Amino acid sequence: MASEENITGPRLIAELNDLLQLDFDAIGAYTVAIESVESVTYRETLEGFRRDHERHVRELTQLIEAEGGTPVEASHVPTGAFKLAVQALGAAGSDRSLILAFKANEGQAVEKYARHAERPHADKVAAVLRRAARDEEKHYEWAESRLKRLDAGPNTAVGKAEAVMETVHGKMADAIEGVERKAMEGVEKLRGN
Repeated sequence: MASEENITGPRLIAELNDLLQLDFDAIGAYTVAIESVESVTYRETLEGFRRDHERHVRELTQLIEAEGGTPVEASHVPTGAFKLAVQALGAAGSDRSLILAFKANEGQAVEKYARHAERPHADKVAAVLRRAARDEEKHYEWAESRLKRLDAGPNTAVGKAEAVMETVHGKMADAIEGVERKAMEGVEKLRGN
C-alpha cells in the first residue's frame, strides 16, 4: 500500500500502545496460569507462549520508540485487571478450568491482532503485527485442541458457556480499550507526534 495510506503518527503510536498493553495483560494472565497449571507439558507450552508475548513487547516497544512515541509499559485499565481475575478464577480449579479461562482471554487477543494486522501499515510494522497475529492464532488453537481432549470442546455445555463468556468478554474489553486508545491518540497529538 502507498505510504500515504499507512497509519502513522499519533494514530499509529496509540494503536501500537494498545497492542503493547494487550501483551502486558497476557503476560500477567500467563504468569497466573503457569504458577497454577498441574500438567508439566502444559506449563512448558504456556511458558513458550508467554515468551511470544514478551517478544511482542520488545518489538512493539521498538516500533513505538522509532515513531517518536513513549511505550505504555502497563496493562490496560481496567480490562487488564479483569483478564487477570478471569485467569485467577480458572487457576483455582483444574487444568480444564484454567485452559477455559486462558481461551476466553486469548480470544480477544486473536481477534484484535488479526484486525490490526489487516490495516495499512509500513512494511516493518505490518511484519511485526502479522507475526504476532500468527502467534495468537497458535495459542488459541492449542487451547481449543486441549479443551477437546479435556471434554470441554465447542459442542459441550461447558464449551458453549465459555464461548458466550469469550464473546462478551472480548466485546467489553474492545469497547473499553478503544476509549483508552482514543485518549492515547489525543495525548500523542498534544505531544506533537
